[in-house]
Amino acid sequence: MAKMPAPPRPNPPPKSQANRSIATPLTVDEGKAVLRIIRRVIDASSAKDTAGRNKVYDLTNELLRVCHSRTCTLDLAAMAARETDLALVLEDLGILRRNLNLKTGHMDYGTRLNFATNMAFKKKPTQVAA
Repeated sequence: MAKMPAPPRPNPPPKSQANRSIATPLTVDEGKAVLRIIRRVIDASSAKDTAGRNKVYDLTNELLRVCHSRTCTLDLAAMAARETDLALVLEDLGILRRNLNLKTGHMDYGTRLNFATNMAFKKKPTQVAA
């Protein structure tokens, strides 16, 4: 008895926009700034084991790269500077974690960031009463 040939496999579907990699890669200086930001966040995190630190590294890296290249340009140099308050950096990362869709690069309307260079996403400075 002859063995029947296997049916042909269908071609895989083309990659959609959601499956695409980061739209524009970072420059060398931006990549170094991202690594400095990640180092600051990891040092401030409560994760002491390697798995926890790796998770913080991966999430921070992905949030910064997707936001900077697809959604709104961030002032990465200011975020990486030692003089910058780490609480502001962590606040922006928390906002990105809650509101940024990493697959599509979409962020909810009205989302404001401290380090955004695009005025549509920039937080207005708080007025200090004198």
